[in-house]
Amino acid sequence: MFSTLVAAILASAGVIAAPACALVLPTSNHTTRASISSPLLPVSPQKKFWTTDPDLPNSSPLSDATFRPHNQITALSHAYVKAPDGRLSMKAHFPAGSYTFTHTPPGGVSFYAPGPASVDLSTAKEATLGYTVYFPSGFDFVKGGKLPGLYGGDSDSEAVSCSGGRRDDGCFSARFMWRTNGAGELYTYLPPDYTPNQAVCDIPPFSTCNDVYGASVARGSFAWKTGGRTAISQRVRLNDVGKQNGELEVFFNGKSVINVGGLVLRDSSSGRIRGIQMQTFFGGGHRSDSSWATPVDQDIYFSDFSVAITETL
Repeated sequence: MFSTLVAAILASAGVIAAPACALVLPTSNHTTRASISSPLLPVSPQKKFWTTDPDLPNSSPLSDATFRPHNQITALSHAYVKAPDGRLSMKAHFPAGSYTFTHTPPGGVSFYAPGPASVDLSTAKEATLGYTVYFPSGFDFVKGGKLPGLYGGDSDSEAVSCSGGRRDDGCFSARFMWRTNGAGELYTYLPPDYTPNQAVCDIPPFSTCNDVYGASVARGSFAWKTGGRTAISQRVRLNDVGKQNGELEVFFNGKSVINVGGLVLRDSSSGRIRGIQMQTFFGGGHRSDSSWATPVDQDIYFSDFSVAITETL
């Protein structure tokens, strides 16, 4: 099982000494306070959670019925298939020549996913998202591309506005990226009018910000592998309104690799975490052009999506 495999990997690296999935089972689906230790649910206890990992308790199907997609680019497909490692996954396909969503041929996936209604992320002060990603052997990372992360904002409509060079104090997003040779990073859109948010521009080993697009945070702090499955997760903690105490943290195979605080993710009490920004595509760096395009047909496989509310407003 995936959880057992991850435990063995982390134990051999000296990251953990106990199994990665030691847990106290909840007694009802989605709603009971649980204490699950997993690379996919990196903060415990969980007040509420949902997961599509069949190795975790009370798992939901990996399906649109669980994600509840909206604002979907319908020209892009996201079939649920078995990955090369045999695990049921959401497949993102990238035809040769594809990059971003505004060029042909179209490639990747784009929709927004609040997840099951029983786990209402708009009630969360702190939430986590985890999933596994499989890059096939020989995957060509080219210059980079986007991967899913949490997003939020003052309303459902405003929350989907922070991407593609659109920045606003009423929304935020925290997606992942791969870069050349699989270098990993957090890629953020944070409210632009707050100086404390420049903290993300100085996180080692390399970070960079600009006045239009998102911030590339801690590039090279982890590396995506090919020919195997990786667990990636993030923790988003909203600031108290009027204070600069928001937090972002990234966990790679269960180990914290990025942690930045003192942030402003909202300037209004209506600012909430809204769901998963389910996007993946080649490109997305500052002023992407055709040099970012995949040279051949390629696929990425996503599975084991897990979301938890760890603290409520």
